[in-house]
Amino acid sequence: MNKPRGTESQTRQGWIYALKLVFYAFAILLCIATLKFFNENRLAPSNIGLGGVVSRPKLDLLFIGSSHTRKSIDMKVVERITGINNSFQVSYDGADLTVMSQIIDYLSTEPDHCPQYLVVEAYSAFLAREPILQDPRYFSDAPPPLKMAIIRSYLSEQRGLSSVLDIFALVVNRGNDEILSYPIYAQALKLGSYKGGRANFYFPGTSREAFTKLKADLKTDTANPAQLRALGHILEVTRDHNIQLIFVDPPLPEPVSTDAGIQKLKSDFINILSARHVSYIDGDRGFAIDDPTLFSDLHLSSRGRDEFTPRISEKLREWIAFSSTVVQ
Repeated sequence: MNKPRGTESQTRQGWIYALKLVFYAFAILLCIATLKFFNENRLAPSNIGLGGVVSRPKLDLLFIGSSHTRKSIDMKVVERITGINNSFQVSYDGADLTVMSQIIDYLSTEPDHCPQYLVVEAYSAFLAREPILQDPRYFSDAPPPLKMAIIRSYLSEQRGLSSVLDIFALVVNRGNDEILSYPIYAQALKLGSYKGGRANFYFPGTSREAFTKLKADLKTDTANPAQLRALGHILEVTRDHNIQLIFVDPPLPEPVSTDAGIQKLKSDFINILSARHVSYIDGDRGFAIDDPTLFSDLHLSSRGRDEFTPRISEKLREWIAFSSTVVQ
């Protein structure tokens, strides 16, 4: 039995209406995602992360690293001991050599954003890690050219449909809560930060029992090719732009520091830098890595930071004085 022509027409009109709704919804989503992609970095706080670096041209001293750097370095102490006030720290959770290379590469495109002295975190475990984007705040803070570099880098290392879906989630979904809560979020970061580093910082030490159970989170003790390329790129960019470079490996708790895999990666790191005559400071040396009160899990505790920052600042002051003499 044939359907009445009116019914067929209604069905066809229903499908057309549904397709139009899908098209309009997609167009609206695309417009919102495009606006977010090109403008969300304008909401980046000016006292932390990339927003802080970009808003401070001609820095004398810049620290770049992960949460290890953020929890190890007190910028107020650095200023007092080195005598350098025009300084800043940019750090993101899980920022490995690939991320740091991208940041340095972006800053090098603008002469005013190239620091005179650059301190790069040399956390050995990151040398073996596959590149991942752990902190969505890094992507949100990034200007559009850096966003494109992040996407290209990610897609070159991660293949398949899942990587495309990850990028979609990063562009469309991540960071929306920070945008919606921007007035409160920005103020909270302002109160809790000083020149990119933590302020009002307190993390307790670790119990002896928990300390002895700490382990290195390593899947392999072999350096990842992408991380090696990123390290090489950092060395090339800083050399080409006459940026004085030093690597600092933050202290690790003894059960982790003495791990055979960590020691191998640290040795590989040192050998690469030594071959290129690049300065390196091992944070474990002279530091009580067997004291649980100085560590909060794998990071430094508040007490640990209070002991480490003056020590590393003195070494940086000596390095800066020596570098200045060599340059002259």
